[in-house]
Amino acid sequence: MAKRLWDKGGSLDQAVQQFTVGNDPQLDLALVRWDCFGSAAHARMLTEAGILPKAELPGILEGLSSVREQALGGSFVIPPELEDCHTAIESALVEKLGESGKRIHAGRSRNDQVITAMRLYQRSSLIDLLLQVSQWCDAMAKRADELGDVDMPGYTHLQRAMPSSVGMWMHAFIESALSSMRFGLSVLESLDANPLGAAAGFGASLPLDRTLTAKLMGFSQVQRSPIDVQNSRGRFELRVVHWCEEVSALIEKLAWDMHLYFSEEFGFLDLPTELTTGSSIMPQKRNPDVLELLRARASRVRGAATELAWVVGKLPSNYHRDYQYSKEPVMRALQDTAESLDIVRHVVSLFTVNESALKAAMTQELYATYYAYRLVNEGKPFRDAYKETADKVTKGEIDVDSLKADADAIKARAVTGIESAMKEIAGLSSAVFEHQRRFADCERSVFEVKGK
Repeated sequence: MAKRLWDKGGSLDQAVQQFTVGNDPQLDLALVRWDCFGSAAHARMLTEAGILPKAELPGILEGLSSVREQALGGSFVIPPELEDCHTAIESALVEKLGESGKRIHAGRSRNDQVITAMRLYQRSSLIDLLLQVSQWCDAMAKRADELGDVDMPGYTHLQRAMPSSVGMWMHAFIESALSSMRFGLSVLESLDANPLGAAAGFGASLPLDRTLTAKLMGFSQVQRSPIDVQNSRGRFELRVVHWCEEVSALIEKLAWDMHLYFSEEFGFLDLPTELTTGSSIMPQKRNPDVLELLRARASRVRGAATELAWVVGKLPSNYHRDYQYSKEPVMRALQDTAESLDIVRHVVSLFTVNESALKAAMTQELYATYYAYRLVNEGKPFRDAYKETADKVTKGEIDVDSLKADADAIKARAVTGIESAMKEIAGLSSAVFEHQRRFADCERSVFEVKGK
């Protein structure tokens, strides 16, 4: 019968067993693929170091590859009595290979093992999310190209302020997403350090080649201090979750805007019937629940960030079991962000605008600042121009038609801005694709058995 990795033959209170294991058997299913990846790299390194017999390496790689495929197919199970993916994977190897399966844990602790699996998992998830952000921006740019010239009031304090346009409104979100992509790439770069080989946080007295395992997993460097490896658990995760928080906040703002403009009081935007829900009592209702839940998802991600910060922020150096609770908020934030990005891209692709409502909202006071600037261009001090303009607004004497050229010039800048931003996004996307290609090559090659 398979045993826990730390089992020395003593008994364990079942209530304590259940409490300490928690929901790891379910959460760790997301890590099986990545633990197999790290284990394959570790096995290759042990072989090069002479710790693992070369004749046993093919069997271990095939065994790990088999577990990986089961996990990807949804058929791998982690029994509660085995606690986590690390024990379940090793148990599967021992059951299949016997003594060979018992050798693979040499030079490792579950501590650096889970940190490695989480880092690989976060790296892959962040790459996928960055590409989703790029796809969302593509959808935004396409709609801006279709609708960008449509006038829209600009608001401050939810009061009409100055002329804007659908293109200017959408341009703002594209620029914010561009900034988030830059931030995401910097987080991805910060994950680019191999923690494996730190063991329990104090290194191992075996001839481990951490540079080799780094190369095999696609890391460009080794995280040198084994104590820092342990101390960094949660620190790297917080960077990832803070990025998710930023992207979710951006989606929240867009959803809030669309929700407001969809309301009957504004009527600027419309959603297809298939994107709305109804009321169980009011037959006429078309509710933008999708926008409200997108808005609420941002709060869930903020909650995950707060939860994670409190779990890891109060600890002294080295490993503590508290870190077990650092996995779930990261996974939840990543999943929520991925789902939000998928849905918001869908909504952006399908909403329509009510041009007549927007045109009716373009009232003369919106052009007051342009009129004041025109007086400034004629030589008047701004404060005098400001007062004169205020008087004309009160009397309804602002000539909107004569000022539309000024508004159109500013609208045109949004078109240029979107084009420039999308070029930058394309460049960043290429960098993300390069990361994806490099890591995929490493994951594929680490399982390859020579001669097959």
